[in-house]
Amino acid sequence: MKIRLSARSSILLGLALASGLAAAWSVRSHIQDRISHIEARAQVRTVERIVAAYDLPTGTRLRPEHMALRSFPAEWVGSTSMPPERFEALDDTILVASLRAGDPILPVHTMVARQQPFSSQLAPGRRAIALPVDQINSVSGLLQPGDLIDLYVSFEYQRRQVTAPLLQGVLVLATGRSTRLDDGAEGAAFSTVTLDAAPEDVVKLVAARQGGRITAILRHPDDFQTDMRAVRGDLAALLGVQQPPPVRRKGPQVIYGSQSTRVMPGLTPPARRGPSRASGLFDLPQAQDLTSAWMRTGATGGLQIHTDPSGD
Repeated sequence: MKIRLSARSSILLGLALASGLAAAWSVRSHIQDRISHIEARAQVRTVERIVAAYDLPTGTRLRPEHMALRSFPAEWVGSTSMPPERFEALDDTILVASLRAGDPILPVHTMVARQQPFSSQLAPGRRAIALPVDQINSVSGLLQPGDLIDLYVSFEYQRRQVTAPLLQGVLVLATGRSTRLDDGAEGAAFSTVTLDAAPEDVVKLVAARQGGRITAILRHPDDFQTDMRAVRGDLAALLGVQQPPPVRRKGPQVIYGSQSTRVMPGLTPPARRGPSRASGLFDLPQAQDLTSAWMRTGATGGLQIHTDPSGD
């Protein structure tokens, strides 16, 4: 039995097929557009920036575990954002503002932590005293942090000039703002020298600055011998060329017959005296110790700091 479709049914069937094809084409176009959009987004250039790994409060000292990397579209990244190469610059800085997880860490969010105070470099029981170089003679600018020097003082005592060792083996802690822990600071100009000293040595230095002239002399780092020689008198006495005192002539001598025979002083010319050999050098009555005697010589000959400042 044959089923014949009416003209109306044929028309309805054709419309249904056309609608299905149109719907399929629309779905395909939509999917293709989404794929194109996703591919276009994937082609956007991105850059990595340093962000907070998690919520960080104000005052946090940043460590590597506090920071993470996050990708951002290059066109959205600010000029002050921090690339991965700045990890070391942010390490050990202090946050001045709180951050949420994922927030970019900017320079305005951090501050450099304060360095350890210079006093932390002093050994227990020691003091640091700064002297102007014009008062101690900076050894023609050759002084560097870590050098050992001897300090001599010249002053007037009982109308005579005296020069004597004041302190020996003094450690130079700093020249200007350059310390022993600095690198690349050699050769910089400086106007002050900071010295290591015991409390009793500080008193000597202060008194010497007020009542005399101080001169610095470089000492070899392996030389631990002290010198007790000082000089009294002027330069002529030091060189032994001072003029002898004039000979005092006595009045005429009366000779009596009961006296034994003697040489008459007036008839014998006085012996000629040459220049005095007294140099004015003398030894100080009390021995001195090295001011920075708490330092010891290492196995390689370099100086190292001993943990016991008494040197025992």
